[in-house]
Amino acid sequence: MSRPRSAPAASDPALDAPATGGPIVRTVGLRKTYGAGEGAVHALDGVDLTVAPGEFVAVMGPSGCGKSTLLNMLGGLDTPTAGQVFVAGADLTTLPDDRLTELRRRRIGFVFQAFNLIPVLDAVENAALPLTLDGAADAEARAIDWLTRVGLGDRLKNRPDELSGGQQQRVAVARALSTDPALVLADEPTGNLDSRSATEIAELLAQVASEWHRSVLMVTHDPRIASFAERLVLMRDGRIVDDLALDGSTTAPIRAMEKAGLL
Repeated sequence: MSRPRSAPAASDPALDAPATGGPIVRTVGLRKTYGAGEGAVHALDGVDLTVAPGEFVAVMGPSGCGKSTLLNMLGGLDTPTAGQVFVAGADLTTLPDDRLTELRRRRIGFVFQAFNLIPVLDAVENAALPLTLDGAADAEARAIDWLTRVGLGDRLKNRPDELSGGQQQRVAVARALSTDPALVLADEPTGNLDSRSATEIAELLAQVASEWHRSVLMVTHDPRIASFAERLVLMRDGRIVDDLALDGSTTAPIRAMEKAGLL
């Protein structure tokens, strides 16, 4: 199945060109400190991480370990205290605000726990929103293409309140993919779903990586959902304490967390 082609508004070619010959994500000595002195909190404490093109990586760890802070750094939603963040070859720590906004909109897709759909818009309008904001003439066609790919071809004109939770999250995934991003960041994407819908979304994210060749980095608290990823990164106290390949078994993340002393 061919990938939909992007047609964004004219801008800096470096932000539109796909990254080649290297990782989609690379962090170097990434640190984030809140406060100062004895009260300082080191949310990230020297994180080095790479994510290859088309790789599905799950990040797990206890509350306050730095998972969400890491996601915010990779998404350009927050700035590090020290270190560097590279996404699709661009150094987020040196980009001016306008170029960072363009990169977020065109090279990074976001999927949130709460779906974040606009209630008065239908599925097509929600999925097309990033493209519409970017001035893409084919926004509707590309949104329909992705909604069909994620299994919502018969729900194109439904508003969020006419969709189940799982269907709303599929709209959110289609929205994230509509701009043809290099990276999809998923923050607890199954947290508001029942078990069956959660499994379907985890399978869909695996498909995003394996079939549609986007890198996916997913934060989750659920070992069963993490087992759909190819790789597991475990964090504690702002640091990566383990980074391992997964074998597809539902018990592998639990064993890894036990070994790392996180259970």
